[in-house]
Amino acid sequence: MSYAKFGPGGNGDLFYASGKKSTAEAPGWLSEYGLDAYEYEAGKGIMAGESALRKIGAEAKKHGIHMSLHAPYFISLSGVEEEKRLNSIKYIEKSLWAAELLGAKTIVIHSGSAAKISREEAMKLSCDTLEKVI
Repeated sequence: MSYAKFGPGGNGDLFYASGKKSTAEAPGWLSEYGLDAYEYEAGKGIMAGESALRKIGAEAKKHGIHMSLHAPYFISLSGVEEEKRLNSIKYIEKSLWAAELLGAKTIVIHSGSAAKISREEAMKLSCDTLEKVI
């Protein structure tokens, strides 16, 4: 049993150059190349609807592709503005919803930066935000 999984994040030029148009085609295409993982890129937000996400997830399962999801880049767990952190909770919740539909067990979330605050304060804010997510 292999624990390491290999595959791309999103669809690259080669995918589209091969005539593929839909992300739902990615799992089958990847399996043809001997790859076994695919990261659904949602860096700019979850744009796909429920049926599209379910279809991608079903194709991944059919082809033995391990799914992960990259959550939106605009998530900020350590933002000093409470409104931004509360919005980040909503973005994480939507990412969890999408990941479930995709069959993804892994979600990548960039926590944001410390910016103009200390690392200690950023960690305190991040922990508070994550506690609210849970």
